[in-house]
Amino acid sequence: MKLSPFLLPIVLIAVLTGNCLTAQDRDASSATAPRYGSKPSGGVLRDVPLPDLNAYSANGKKLKLRELCGKKYTVLVAGCLTCPQFHRGYPEIEAASQDYSPKGVQFFYFYKSLRHPELNGYVEAQNDSERLLQLAEAKKKLGTEVPWIADTINNDIRDGLNSANNSMFLISPEGNIVYASDHLNGPSLRDALGKFVGKIDNPTLASDLDLPQLARQRQPENVDTDTRVARPEGLVILAIAPKSPDETYYVKLRAEADADLLKTGTGRLFLGFYPDPIHGVHWNNLTEPMKYSLILPSGVKATPTEASAKKGSGDKDVEPRQFWVDIEGDSPGSSIELSMHYFGCTDTMCKALTQEYTVQFKPADMGSSTFGFNRGPRGAGGGQGNRQGQRGPDKGR
Repeated sequence: MKLSPFLLPIVLIAVLTGNCLTAQDRDASSATAPRYGSKPSGGVLRDVPLPDLNAYSANGKKLKLRELCGKKYTVLVAGCLTCPQFHRGYPEIEAASQDYSPKGVQFFYFYKSLRHPELNGYVEAQNDSERLLQLAEAKKKLGTEVPWIADTINNDIRDGLNSANNSMFLISPEGNIVYASDHLNGPSLRDALGKFVGKIDNPTLASDLDLPQLARQRQPENVDTDTRVARPEGLVILAIAPKSPDETYYVKLRAEADADLLKTGTGRLFLGFYPDPIHGVHWNNLTEPMKYSLILPSGVKATPTEASAKKGSGDKDVEPRQFWVDIEGDSPGSSIELSMHYFGCTDTMCKALTQEYTVQFKPADMGSSTFGFNRGPRGAGGGQGNRQGQRGPDKGR
């Protein structure tokens, strides 16, 4: 069909307008698109005054974010040890800092909750001290020059800015968020800095910087072993609370649920127990194996209510111990009590411990997921509810 001469200019204007969206416009539109494991829809905070949020310096000093920003343009970028997009993109931030720090612009990474717990062995911190240990690990492994601050364990910055896993913010000297992107985008940040601070004639390139890249470990095959279970994609990480959060839990629990358990109260519960690498801990296979036990409220049944892990290979190992539990409940939203009994061992100590969690049958809503990492052999993904090849709960896993 031919366009009339009258309609042709209108069509051209529409096409050109669509192609002339700024990077920030595209970021704003993409921020509302739901993504698995991302922050809620609505996008990052922008075009408003910076909230008065709590944080910590890299050495553990309490900070107020407004005071930290002061009267300077300040760039804030979210990151952690398990966000591949941050690992790929942070050299762009380092390069921008090389160019704009001499112009009085401040740059900070803020260390937040983990994007993909279990990636490279890292597990979620349960207190501010552990988050600071992970921050130090990130700084060392990534070789960053841009300084780090830490979000609180209550996620003041992440939630206060509605930040996703590698979001960026530019704060004006007046304390307003004048630019924000829900994901790390070096060219987009450069555009914003050029607009508010001034363009750089010969910008530093990320490739000019001799920065290490955090190697991404090869994921083990998603099959049943003596210590692991095969998991379908689509499991949801549950909210858990350690009974003694300031105590060192050398082994960390992660609980995940299938859709049926969340929707009806009856379904499958995944329990994973992970030696925390930030504490240099391992399983001692010369001692009794770890064991969990459950205390259930009225109206909830679990099979099994307790189980012991099999020992790993050799005298010691760091493989997770994973289990399936079948839950029968009258309604969704219940919670159960879990005790884990194990030997917490490092190269310098080994002691028997019993530590407790409350597991709630509701999503953790931490912007985290193991989605995309629970694939079967050769990348074959098992869909939600696909349990072929998985041990049943009668096998104690």
